[in-house]
Amino acid sequence: MAFSKLTSRSGSSRSSNPTFARSASLTLVALACAQAFAQDAPQRVEPITVSARSAPVLEAESADVGGFDAPIAKTPQSVSVIGNDLLNALGIRTLSSALKLDASLADNYNAGGYIESLSVRGFVLDQTNNFKRNGLANSNYAPIAFENKERIEILKGAAGLQAGVAAPGGLINVVTKQPLRDAFTVVSLDADRWSNSKVHVDSNTRLGSAGLRVNVAAERIDNHWAGARGDRALASAAFALPLSRDTSLLIDLEHHRQSQPSVPGFGLLDRDGDGVAESLPEARKLWRTNLNNQPWSLPVVTRTTQATAKLSHRINADWNVQVGVHLFRTQIDDRIAFPDGCSSAANYVYPGLCGNGDVDIYDFRNDGERRQLTSFEAALQGKFNALSTEHRVRVALSGRDGAVRQPTLGAYNFAGTVNAFSPSVLAANPTLESVNTLSDERALELSASLRSLWSARLESFVGVRLAQVDRSSVNTDGSRAVSLSQTHATPFIAGVYNFNATQSAYAQFSQGVETESVPNRPSRFINAGAALPGAKSDQLELGWKWQANPRTLVTGAVFQIEKPYSDDRIEPSDARGRPLRIAAAKLARHRGVELSLTGRATDALSLQASATYLDARYTRALNSELIDQRVTNVPRFALSLFADYKVAAVRGLSINSLLYVQSGKTVDSIGQVSLPRALQIDLGASYQARLANRLTTARLTVENIADGAYWREAPTTSWGGQYLFASAPRNVKFSVSTEF
Repeated sequence: MAFSKLTSRSGSSRSSNPTFARSASLTLVALACAQAFAQDAPQRVEPITVSARSAPVLEAESADVGGFDAPIAKTPQSVSVIGNDLLNALGIRTLSSALKLDASLADNYNAGGYIESLSVRGFVLDQTNNFKRNGLANSNYAPIAFENKERIEILKGAAGLQAGVAAPGGLINVVTKQPLRDAFTVVSLDADRWSNSKVHVDSNTRLGSAGLRVNVAAERIDNHWAGARGDRALASAAFALPLSRDTSLLIDLEHHRQSQPSVPGFGLLDRDGDGVAESLPEARKLWRTNLNNQPWSLPVVTRTTQATAKLSHRINADWNVQVGVHLFRTQIDDRIAFPDGCSSAANYVYPGLCGNGDVDIYDFRNDGERRQLTSFEAALQGKFNALSTEHRVRVALSGRDGAVRQPTLGAYNFAGTVNAFSPSVLAANPTLESVNTLSDERALELSASLRSLWSARLESFVGVRLAQVDRSSVNTDGSRAVSLSQTHATPFIAGVYNFNATQSAYAQFSQGVETESVPNRPSRFINAGAALPGAKSDQLELGWKWQANPRTLVTGAVFQIEKPYSDDRIEPSDARGRPLRIAAAKLARHRGVELSLTGRATDALSLQASATYLDARYTRALNSELIDQRVTNVPRFALSLFADYKVAAVRGLSINSLLYVQSGKTVDSIGQVSLPRALQIDLGASYQARLANRLTTARLTVENIADGAYWREAPTTSWGGQYLFASAPRNVKFSVSTEF
């Protein structure tokens, strides 16, 4: 139940929150220190690690997530970048909000107040294998703080070369803010309609020859749900240390704490009473309801510390080496009044709710869950000439060591039944009697990639990653031990044809792989505890890229990804009626088309637009009714259009809008229920001027300006539950930032 959501004490006093008060004090101290450093340091300092060029709001020339030393416009991959400027322009504070900025991204069980998850090209990303931080393997089992993030890089499609054992949808690389050349301190204040408020300090300065960038933030979380108030605090520091003319060290530290009750989803209604839920409830009647609002509800509390160190050395003009280490540590107190099924009708309903809206509530508590990950990478990168051709090569040795430690016992106990349309108070049932699971994972990987420029028109990209993966798990009482040890190779091969200096086309083939063991439950499976063969996904992609002008990139891609899944087959010869779990018994095929336009269309107009059409179906399954059915919770069509226009008549004024559309998400496995089309428009404006000789920016954003209520996602959980999550009501956000 690590996927369940949280709870918080309803009616808790926000003004007396000690964590928020301490965080605010820390922010003020950091601000004073930053001002002192800024006074001592010159107004302009020497370059440290990255250029201080002020990039346009939407421009991104390169991204590390692709794994090749080439600009985005020249790589045979579908890559997008969501930069800090764009996040600030829209007042985005969560990963699920950022998903609206790319049509190929979608929610996956994103409950308010909980750790967020997403899918790319219709495939759910693995929280431990599909995420990186500054290019190093990282875990996504923690809320993301955006205040110290420079950009989010998204590689779409199979990422076996870049990540080894990982889900085939794509790869997310979160890049933190690094020290810049110019000294500055920016103080930002944010507030919104729901009384949410935040203070944030971003300070960049020099300490001798080193660069230092500090981000501190404290937020009081409030929203449209009852009983879902919380708070969070962030402190981070990035150090850039030049050790010599050719050697530099970058150190990045972050601590983030968040406390907030989570808000669980709803489900389909069983209107005809046959035990199978089949009807969508009205979103507007439930979008402000929090089923986790009991007197005994507690918040989910996450305490996350991350540290990264990267040593870079330039051997000569053509070759360089880089060694990096990343540490991730988080502790989670996960508590929730969790809705799951309905037992109040004549026929038990699962998954879903009874026809009148009744739903069973369980008291879930799991305090002290600890997750940790240590990763490293040592890479050699350079170029050489052979066969009258320039080749660029990258060879890397990487590894990761992860562990999950849970309390010996947790709680998941029936508390009673409430009605979703008019929830009632239940008694707590906190008895700790559910055994938990401990798990470990280790991987050692060797990767190599080669980019060859055969002529002005023709380039090739090839690569492979070899991964040795060891996984094990055991219950806290010593039962149901499972282990797996496998080696996998995931290749990548692509060709690029440059029509001219601004247009190119590419074709690529790549693979991804995932591992699985059958749960070690002899009473449930014939082959309990068996390690299944690795499930390899194949991707074919054709793409086109056009650098319409130096600041505008237009791309298109057509792709097919096939991913195998295990499935269970009932064996008549088994006296107990247990199934045999069979590897690759089910196959999903995702075929799609992606189009995007990013950059400055004119000096005044910036655009970030994308559209995706996706046909995701099962082409093989043991259950014949599943064949040719669409994969649930995957939109058939999605559109994202952001536009920012600088008003010439009023110096410093910009207006922006975001249009997001998605349609075609199915809820149940046989396609009888689909979510209606979702359409949301956000509008915003920013004004920049000098006040008291200080650069000040004010922003106003109205989210969901039409106040439209819709179901935004319908995920199916690993334990078979189906849930519905609604859009948020109209919100008005205001922020002001001043540079010192």
